[in-house]
Amino acid sequence: MKAFRGSGAHARVMPRLAAWCDEASYAHWSAGDVSASVIPSWPEAYEHLVSEGRMSRVEYPSRDHEARRFSAPRLKPMIGLDLKAVHESG
Repeated sequence: MKAFRGSGAHARVMPRLAAWCDEASYAHWSAGDVSASVIPSWPEAYEHLVSEGRMSRVEYPSRDHEARRFSAPRLKPMIGLDLKAVHESG
């Protein structure tokens, strides 16, 4: 994870995070937190963020960021819905 964090696209955009975002947070996970063969569910990851998460510095924080309020994950994404492509003519 440290190699990813410090290289490539992630390393190029992270210096801009404070100017681009009005909310940003992260949580640390260790190998002991999760079995190597099990990926936590979105609700489990959300609970970990709420209990252990840290706020990133942003230049213009939203009220939710200042209050350390995290939006719950959307558990019904648009994946799998019967979406129709829109084709532009010309």
